[in-house]
Amino acid sequence: MVSVLNAADLPAPAQLVEQFMYGLLLADRDGRVLYLNHKARQLLLPASAESSRRWSCCDLICNRLGPMMDGACLAEQALEAETELPEIRFDIERERNKTAAWVMVSTLGTDNPRVVFHLRPGSRGDRRRRVEPQWAGSMSSPERADLQISTLGELEVEGKQGPVNGDWLEQRPGQLFKYLICERRRVVTSEQVAEALWPDAGIEEGRSRMRYNVHALRERLEPERKHRSPARFVVARRGGYVFDTSGAWIDVDVFEREAEAGLAAFRRTRHEQAAEHLSSALRLYKGDFLADDPYAEWAMEEQERLRNLAGQVLRAQARIDIELGRLEAAAGHVLRLTELEPFDGDVQQLLIEICLRRGRRSEAHRRYLRFKNRMVSTFETEPDFGLSDVERQIAKMRG
Repeated sequence: MVSVLNAADLPAPAQLVEQFMYGLLLADRDGRVLYLNHKARQLLLPASAESSRRWSCCDLICNRLGPMMDGACLAEQALEAETELPEIRFDIERERNKTAAWVMVSTLGTDNPRVVFHLRPGSRGDRRRRVEPQWAGSMSSPERADLQISTLGELEVEGKQGPVNGDWLEQRPGQLFKYLICERRRVVTSEQVAEALWPDAGIEEGRSRMRYNVHALRERLEPERKHRSPARFVVARRGGYVFDTSGAWIDVDVFEREAEAGLAAFRRTRHEQAAEHLSSALRLYKGDFLADDPYAEWAMEEQERLRNLAGQVLRAQARIDIELGRLEAAAGHVLRLTELEPFDGDVQQLLIEICLRRGRRSEAHRRYLRFKNRMVSTFETEPDFGLSDVERQIAKMRG
């Protein structure tokens, strides 16, 4: 039996929880299972389960959700959302027993939060099992969206009637559009927008520009919207404006979900699953976020954050390829990584490691000398590693 580590962690007396008519699973913030009541054990655990095994919520629930979760963790989603997640159905196969359950997830406590999974029986034939969670952000499939927005690399916008690109993206309505995408799902005031986009305008002039450009932007994104009917994308809310992503497919949101799912699977050494998500993320990352506006100060923090995430994805994918002996593929990922992080010694060391593993010692030597000269000419310092260090590291790994 999986038992609670500390009775104080339970949301109710242990006897009451154990006799509760539905399944209850309690996990810590890292997804480690602290407690399963009788109904949850019946639903989730294999008959041959070892009593001493330490389970995670992903072992018992998240991984059973398949494409719906894309490798993400419900515990992490609940902690990030800081609210109850919508109920989701999943299938359960245990030996000869095939069933299903609905799961709802919420958090418990603030200083050291726990995650509570509430499970009730479901039907395997219920078609609602594929309902897309509302908390997933922008739509996963571009074909289902009324608006498709590509922000990684060249900005492209497409509606149901075709592309919505043009010179307007470089004008004030386009500036406003980019800013709202950068701040997606967050309400911003007219003053915040004016300060970021039109800092020389006064307060009244800034508000006037905001009203005009909100109207112009709505006309671009929803040309068939009837007069005075509610806007779908640029929405007035709580004294400001927010870009509502519920009807839009935005590449950056899908990139983030795929990247986080892949990195989570990589940390758990589920390399096949990780590679699938990491590859999807890399296909989407065609360049920096809003690369057409490299000097827009309001976008720089988001650009850097996403660039760092892309770097993590490339590192993880390269490590998987190295482990599987796909050294040419690994070299391609690391070369791409050197473009993102040209002065990162760890990245250069990884590239040189791949050269040596491929038997290309001359290439490894040339790359090391080029990096060394670049560091000296730019920072007047030498790399903190040498070729012999990399060779010793490889020998240690081979063991």
